[in-house]
Amino acid sequence: MQYRKDIDGLRTLAVGLVILNHAGFSFFPGGFVGVDVFFVISGFLITSIITPKIIDKTFSIPWFLSRRIKRLMPVLFFITIITIAIFTIFMLPQDLAKFYRSVLWVIFYGANFFFWREHGGYFDGGSQEAPLLHTWSLAVEEQYYLFWPIMLIIMIRCLGANKTVWATLFLCVALTIFSQWGTEVTIGAAYYLLPTRFFELLVGSLLAITWHKLPTVNKLNANILSIIGLILIIGSSLLLTEHHSFPGYNALYPVIGTALLIYSQGGIVNRFFTAKPLVYTGNISYSLYLWHWPIFVIIRYLAIELTIEVQLICIALTYLLSIFSYHYIEQPFRDAKYGSFKEIALKMYCYPAVLITCFISFGLWSNGFPNRFEPKVIAQEQAINSFSSDSRKLCHSALRDSDRKPSDECLFGEIKDSEKADLFIFGDSHANHIVPFLSTLSENATLAGQDYTLDRCLPISNVDWGSNQYKANQCKQRNEQALQHIKSNSFKYVAIAASWPEIATKRIVNVTEPSEKKHLLESNLIAMLQQISNTGAIPVMIEDIPVLGGNSPKCPIKQSLFNQQLNCQLKKNPNKLFNQLVTVAQQKFPNLIVIRPQATICKGDTCQMELDGIPLYRDEDHLNEVGAMKMAEIYMEKFDNPLSTSLQKG
Repeated sequence: MQYRKDIDGLRTLAVGLVILNHAGFSFFPGGFVGVDVFFVISGFLITSIITPKIIDKTFSIPWFLSRRIKRLMPVLFFITIITIAIFTIFMLPQDLAKFYRSVLWVIFYGANFFFWREHGGYFDGGSQEAPLLHTWSLAVEEQYYLFWPIMLIIMIRCLGANKTVWATLFLCVALTIFSQWGTEVTIGAAYYLLPTRFFELLVGSLLAITWHKLPTVNKLNANILSIIGLILIIGSSLLLTEHHSFPGYNALYPVIGTALLIYSQGGIVNRFFTAKPLVYTGNISYSLYLWHWPIFVIIRYLAIELTIEVQLICIALTYLLSIFSYHYIEQPFRDAKYGSFKEIALKMYCYPAVLITCFISFGLWSNGFPNRFEPKVIAQEQAINSFSSDSRKLCHSALRDSDRKPSDECLFGEIKDSEKADLFIFGDSHANHIVPFLSTLSENATLAGQDYTLDRCLPISNVDWGSNQYKANQCKQRNEQALQHIKSNSFKYVAIAASWPEIATKRIVNVTEPSEKKHLLESNLIAMLQQISNTGAIPVMIEDIPVLGGNSPKCPIKQSLFNQQLNCQLKKNPNKLFNQLVTVAQQKFPNLIVIRPQATICKGDTCQMELDGIPLYRDEDHLNEVGAMKMAEIYMEKFDNPLSTSLQKG
């Protein structure tokens, strides 16, 4: 296949959408679909190159890997080394250690696994300060390059060229359905991992293996197809947001749009993409993609306000650095003449990989060079990185472990030999992060507690709570299991805590009307509290905390280290629906205890992110363990211990 300038122009569109999205331009909330455009292009070009060689039996794995190493690795290693050098100067020790670990996964093609396991969702707050987060997509492509040629060889040799087309089409459909299922079950894994992204690259591959069998389109149809393709890509970048399930069926918009633009060569949009500036930018798009993210992470990490001026400077710097790395790193190594695969692998992959690994290992051994900072800063960072979801892994479950039962390993507070729990708490991850708070209250009241929490599960029984019916069913079963455990034990208290919904929250399956939503939550809450009260337990409802609203949980540290003008105050936003539910519940159950932790940090309409120099949060809307315990201490100073006073009244 001849070189096509318009595909390089299409690369410009892809990388442009990604950069504008990451720069914070809100008019492209779905700019992340630029990565999906890259996937289709990659599948198309790679398959176009290897298919003829597979058919005439001249394809060689060493030849193929040599091309990939020369094309991808030198500039990736170069930018990775620069990024390591810069972030080692100012990054906090635990953040730096995590960054170092990510580097190891990047150079061994497993970055997508690392970021899924360590950061969860792609759009989660903590992931936005990972300097090499964007390399997850490179890992997906490299993994595809390992599997697809072997699959294609087997299919062509066993099925023949014609049946290979049908087999590939079947795989495309099946894997698209699988991807949609993945988004409904696990958001993070579906976004990062190859199985749920495979169909995107496969669409490009399918287009390549059917290329010479497809009908030639006339000029009018080419124009129409190219316009439709552009509309699908731009439209998805304008209409999709981080809150949509992705990839799955939503990824079909940019994927099909890209396939149409590749197919409609000669169309009006294709001719536009052949303009020299667009072609040149497409040529340097790999460097643009690699440079832009670390630059924006530096800005965010140093707490520099992302004004329009800063955004434009970052984009200009990205472009200048990309010009340099393209002409002086990418092209020279790509054109370098080496005699064998072994020589290429050693000089362009193994030697730099070993060098980087040695430095990273030293950095990990030193725990991120903590001597760069004062002890107070180290203590603050340790507080931020104290996760109750980690320390209580047996007690807090992801959706895949929703059938886990309450465990005796999940006791907290004042635990005595052979003593069962006095208090039981269940709910979502916001119930999990409040456990250290309750543990402090329990110890003070000489009580033992037990926790049983599930991600994204509202602790109100018989409500279809979740982004889809599958998740709603898992949550309902979990709440039923919690109620059965409550009925089987004689708890003094039963507490529920959650990221309580607002009226506008869209998480009740098939219920959108506000009045119906309020009635459903209210009636089922009252029914559940009645079941709890029937066991003799005192019900406890715990109010949620304010969200950070875009602030970093490290804001107090960054304020002292990087930017004293940084505003670390939060805006109080009372949950009207929660307060209405509490009012109704208190009328029905006069002994109901309502605990409002935010009363320790909020005054008037503003709230603080720290208490006595201790940062309270670990991410956008969760407390860290140290901060939660500190809040409990302040809470008891202000309001006494509700777990003690209620027993005294009883």
